[in-house]
Parts: sequence; structure tokens; C-alpha cells
Amino acid sequence: MTADSTNQDSLPDPVRRNWVWLTIQFFMSWLFALFLRFRARGLEHVPAKGGALLIANHQSFLDPLLVGVALQRPVSYVARDSLFRIPLVGWVVRNTYVIPINRDAASADTIREAVRRMQHGFLMGVFPEGTRSATGAIGEIKPGFIALARRGKLPIIPVGISGAHRAMPRGKLKVFFRNV
Repeated sequence: MTADSTNQDSLPDPVRRNWVWLTIQFFMSWLFALFLRFRARGLEHVPAKGGALLIANHQSFLDPLLVGVALQRPVSYVARDSLFRIPLVGWVVRNTYVIPINRDAASADTIREAVRRMQHGFLMGVFPEGTRSATGAIGEIKPGFIALARRGKLPIIPVGISGAHRAMPRGKLKVFFRNV
């Protein structure tokens, strides 16, 4: 075994989900199907292996789960660093390949790490609006994702989420029975 294969910069298999991902996917897929009548279409456009950039609109705290649950491989997201400080949420994001970003002072390190993960073969999920929409309408697009697209030189897959803003509106912690 070489030093490179054991250093902390090595990345896990980008196609196989770890036990945290598998557990979340198992429970959430059932809950979403039962309570949100969740349906995903166009999954055939997501490559079975190799890196890609998933660009999704952002309506709700549910969005990363909705995108990830539908796929058969893990998604590495870029998420605001304050989520890492919330006790249970922080543990989950640290164990599901999420990269923290300081939205007030984003660094080039975040872009480099996201590109490294895509080139390693991960699906990289970003919400270019940077924050959740209050109405479900697409908000102003922030420029950071363009650097990922240019540097990654990998497929870009648009993801549209509809109905999540009614299922879990911005400012609410309760989930309502709505179609997503």
C-alpha cells in the first residue's frame, strides 16, 4: 500500500454509496413515495459512472435528498458551512460527501475540491441560486457554478425540482403532503 492510498486526501468510490447514504436513501425513498408522491424522470440521462455536474433549482431543504434519493450513486454536494455546525445535520453532511462553502467569502479551495471530486468520478450537485426560493420560481443565478463547469470539463446535467416549495416551504420545518 502506498502513502498516497492511505492519505486523507484520497476519495471513496464515486459509484458506491456508503452506509449513511444507503440508510438515508432507503428510508427517504419510502417516505417521499408515500407522503410526497415523489416521482423522478429522466434518470437515463445520468451516467452510470464517471463525473458530471448536476445543476438543480433550489426550492426546499428537501432538494438534496430528493435529487440523491432518485439516483443509484452518491452525489457530492456543495453546501453552506453553517450546516456542518448543526448537531445531527452536521454529522450527516460530513458523512455523505458534502463540501462546505462559506457563502460570504467563497474560496477557490471549494472549487478545486469540487472539480477534483468530479474528475475522480463523482456526481457533483450544486444549486446555482445559492439559496432556496420562497415561491418556487428560479432565483438569481450565482456565478460560482460556471467555474465548476469550465474547470470540470465534464457533462452538465440540468435537474428540475417541482413542488418541493409547497411540501416544505422556506422558513418552515414541517413537511406538508404535496406532490413533488
